[in-house]
Amino acid sequence: MKNIYLTITMLCMSISTILAQGTLRGSITDGSNQLAYATISISLIKAHTVTGLDGKFSIALPEGKHLVSISMVGYRKLDTLIQITNGASTDIGVINLGAGTALQQVVVKEMYSSGERKAIAMKRNATAIMDVASADAIGKLPDINAAEAVQRIPGVSIDRDQGEGRYVTVRGTPSQWSSTTINGDRMPAAKTSGDLLGNRTVPMDLLPSEFIQYIQVVKAITPEYEGDAIGGTINFIPRTSPEKRTVRVMAALPYAARPNEKLGYNGSVLYGDRLLKNKLGFLLLGSVNQRTYGTDDYEVVYGNELHNVTTLDVRNYQGTRTNKGLNAAIDYQISPKTKIYARGYYTQLLDNERNRKTMHYFDRATNNAVLRWNVVDYYFKNYGGEAGIESSLSSKLSMNARVAWYKSWAGYKGPSSVDKDMRGYYYGNWIQTVKYDNLVNIKGKDYKFLKGDGPEGYQGDDPQNIQPHFSASTPYNPDNYYLDRFVTSIRNITEQDKVAAVDFKYQAQNNLLFKFGGKFRYKTSTYDYRYVTWIYKAGAPKAYLPLWEKEAFPASNWFPELHNAYDNLKFNYPTAQSFINPNSIPSVAQNLTYTVNDATNSSYATGNYDAVEKVGAAYAMGEWDLTSELKMVGGLRFEYTSDRSNSFVYNDITKKVSPVSGSKDVPAVLPMLHFIYKPNEKTDVRAAITRTFARPAFNEISPTTRVNPNTLTTTLGNPGLKPTFSWNFDVIGSYYLNSTSYLTGGLFYKKIKDAIYTQSFTQSQTIEGTTANYQVSQPLNSDNAKLYGIELGYNQKFSFLPGILSGLGLNLNYTYTKSETTLKDRPGEKIGLLNQSPNIINAALFYEKGGFSFRVAANYRQAFLVDVRDNSGADRYQDKDFHLDVNTSYNFPKNITLFLDANNLTNQPLIYYHGVKSRPEQTEYYSARGRIGVNWGF
Repeated sequence: MKNIYLTITMLCMSISTILAQGTLRGSITDGSNQLAYATISISLIKAHTVTGLDGKFSIALPEGKHLVSISMVGYRKLDTLIQITNGASTDIGVINLGAGTALQQVVVKEMYSSGERKAIAMKRNATAIMDVASADAIGKLPDINAAEAVQRIPGVSIDRDQGEGRYVTVRGTPSQWSSTTINGDRMPAAKTSGDLLGNRTVPMDLLPSEFIQYIQVVKAITPEYEGDAIGGTINFIPRTSPEKRTVRVMAALPYAARPNEKLGYNGSVLYGDRLLKNKLGFLLLGSVNQRTYGTDDYEVVYGNELHNVTTLDVRNYQGTRTNKGLNAAIDYQISPKTKIYARGYYTQLLDNERNRKTMHYFDRATNNAVLRWNVVDYYFKNYGGEAGIESSLSSKLSMNARVAWYKSWAGYKGPSSVDKDMRGYYYGNWIQTVKYDNLVNIKGKDYKFLKGDGPEGYQGDDPQNIQPHFSASTPYNPDNYYLDRFVTSIRNITEQDKVAAVDFKYQAQNNLLFKFGGKFRYKTSTYDYRYVTWIYKAGAPKAYLPLWEKEAFPASNWFPELHNAYDNLKFNYPTAQSFINPNSIPSVAQNLTYTVNDATNSSYATGNYDAVEKVGAAYAMGEWDLTSELKMVGGLRFEYTSDRSNSFVYNDITKKVSPVSGSKDVPAVLPMLHFIYKPNEKTDVRAAITRTFARPAFNEISPTTRVNPNTLTTTLGNPGLKPTFSWNFDVIGSYYLNSTSYLTGGLFYKKIKDAIYTQSFTQSQTIEGTTANYQVSQPLNSDNAKLYGIELGYNQKFSFLPGILSGLGLNLNYTYTKSETTLKDRPGEKIGLLNQSPNIINAALFYEKGGFSFRVAANYRQAFLVDVRDNSGADRYQDKDFHLDVNTSYNFPKNITLFLDANNLTNQPLIYYHGVKSRPEQTEYYSARGRIGVNWGF
């Protein structure tokens, strides 16, 4: 039959008029969902196209009859004969590649395999160099948010907060060097986490994994992608309307091994359908996830010269995190040529954190023991959406025009005792003076060291058992703590993006496709920083700790990993309700007064800024099939960035605040060239040369000095900071063993100019009349840098094994990176880039047979540099970590699935160290966590 089709097609083509054109349209599905990047090809005229993310395609063809082949990796190939009429549009409707007896070996029953096939098809058919994860595969992993889902992709690693993934690093580059987008648009970034204030790194724990249809990690971009992507582009594609009525319900109970008195809950509901003869499609998805956590943490501060211990800070965290989100999408097919759509999302994360800590300052003579009780309700929100129109303007020209709006906000939801506008990071400080033993006197001053440091003969503490060593002459007594102050640190960060964009595709010839378009983004970023301090009135008596209502220390088994080494610091703490309102104890309140330090009256004014960024971008590119095996993709992207920022300076002598402004305009010319060579169905070789860049963070270019007298820190802005540019060279080859199995290997090299690093040093400063040693930091441009490495991947399902063993599979990827740069303030010394791990390994062993699925996933990341200081011995590093996670599930009849997730089975601590591993700066233990639940859908 196929030979007859070919004969008819050749005959029709010989008598057709070359100039007569029509359009073929259609939609490809697997019976439930759209199939993105399915291939539609007409071999006799060497024409082909691929479906979009909505499963739809459109291709211009000469008038006459054509044999059209429709295929996708892992699905059957469908050949159909169609008739094209001059000037007319032929719609073949919905083609289901998942139907028919020919699919008995690949029928979509195994979720992991189905998702893997879709991801591989997107990777193989994309013009950019990318890796892809699909919703089906993500759903089979024990990952609760977008950061944890994306870490499974080769070359990707994550930073964690309270044991959960938050920030993503691609190929060892700093997290702010990667562009985090949703449907191709930059997501705004707002967070309240210390050193990341104001930068462009998006906290990905805001986005539930249930929202995601695909994750694309683009490592070598083409001109249609945002250009600020030295590390790459992480593009999240949320779920959109399905091809038929779809209902899914999930309910689960989270579990955390470390003690916490509250139980959590987790659930989601999805409903989608198509109405009005399939012209109108919609989807609604809501989710909620509340889980508890407990963390034991000790932190150490060292002197930068002698590396002596200046501070020991021992903490216990008890917290509850709650994510809520809504994802919605709607589309309407106005005509076969035109579709309008709108989609949006809302996510929020509320982190109710309770942190009890005792701090001991060995370099102070008085007030050297501090009790701090933090009651913090971090609150993050990220939401927005887009609306647009897709239309075929002619048989050769198509357009996608859209507008988008996104907003991100971070601040605090408590304490409840104050007005909403005054809520922030709240803590009570109590102090006392004690005497410490095991100090050594050097030139008239006492010092504390760890084992291996200090003068000869000195016996320092073990790094995992650093003790205060209270002197018997002035014993440590919790009742001797007296109130120092109550503080509310108010930090409200808002970012907002307004976007207008248009993209065109022009099929000039069967083997030549042009793409061109433009985008305008108007971004605002605002940082509102205030400080409210309650202190004693002049001459008022001290208020000692026994005045407050007490409760038992919340952890009966504190630091079990360290053999409960800090039980000597446990005592009954004030209840949160007894101190959260400074007026709650009348005998104390009558002796207190408060001040509000803000943008009008103090050094805290320098922490405020507002910035406006305008970005205009245009691109043009071509995809040219030089032969049936070789494709060339090349083009140019131009972006023009205009930044304006306003802040304040504070004069310590006159006590006056004055406004200050700064501005900078930066053009970016970004040429890109890709070659794709596919000599056969199994082999895919790619090479790319691209130029990308990274904009400085808003807090880095703020024209001011931010001073914090309480933490003795000074942060300098740098309005003259240059963006970082990089020439990127990539070569990657893949060999596909079958629809879900492949071998891949690649090399990459980045030649980087004007990398940004933070210079940190100690300096004596007089602030508001008081002189002290401040830790000063400022962003600077480094000398030229380079980063290079290799990526290796292996994915195999051993379906060829006999019997029960045929369900086994293995996924393994390895990334090696090496970087090098020099710093102006440390001449002759070469260092690596910040956050760059030399070795990253992801491994997963999975089993899927019938209705049973099991997966154990391991992630390893080697130690890396976090902060540059006065000398290499004082630089801050994050230690290596190894995480082991498990997921298992069973599919029952009637589409019911029972699942169990478990994370961090190795109880991997988060460790930072000071120059060498024997000097820990921070060690946090989280223990394992998990959830058990059920999925139901139809």
